[in-house]
Amino acid sequence: MESPATPSKERVGYEVPDDPCLVLSAATRSRLGMKKARRFDPACVWSNDPGSAPPLKIRDVKVFYEAGPAGTNSTNSYAKVNFARKKKNDFRQPSEFGGAPSVKRAMKQVGSAKAGEHFDEGYYVYYVYKIVDHQEGEDKAVLRKGNVIVTIIARGADVPTRRMSDGIPIGDAVVQAMIDAVAAEVVAAIR
Repeated sequence: MESPATPSKERVGYEVPDDPCLVLSAATRSRLGMKKARRFDPACVWSNDPGSAPPLKIRDVKVFYEAGPAGTNSTNSYAKVNFARKKKNDFRQPSEFGGAPSVKRAMKQVGSAKAGEHFDEGYYVYYVYKIVDHQEGEDKAVLRKGNVIVTIIARGADVPTRRMSDGIPIGDAVVQAMIDAVAAEVVAAIR
């Protein structure tokens, strides 16, 4: 009998979407207020429009897919090794602009997507990063499904004035809710 965390039908050879900017439905983007999408090579970033009058609420969601070569389910497969390396690095310092994460854990569920059913394994980190005087709170969820690794990054800050240096990083709960809102569609796009 298999444990609930072990995928019953782990498959190799999954494919990623041709355009990650088409992954989120209009309803999900609208609910999050993320109307603008920018494509960066294999990634897509959705941003809100914070307006021009304070207080400003800056929010971004980024999705990045990596498809490794299809092969066997051996423990030495490319995706499993790459996932373990990413986890080790992210648990130490997930960004060159931030320190060690204040929250880090393995994931059994993100949004309605469950480990063993919708993805094989996953982890989550939260940290605050700083560029010059501007700070943002950032969550990163990394999931592996067969030979595919998908990274979902949500970040933002609340800026009460016109000066970005006055920004307050949004907390773990806020950015985690953003990731939870998009996770099912992001994972479902892996085919």
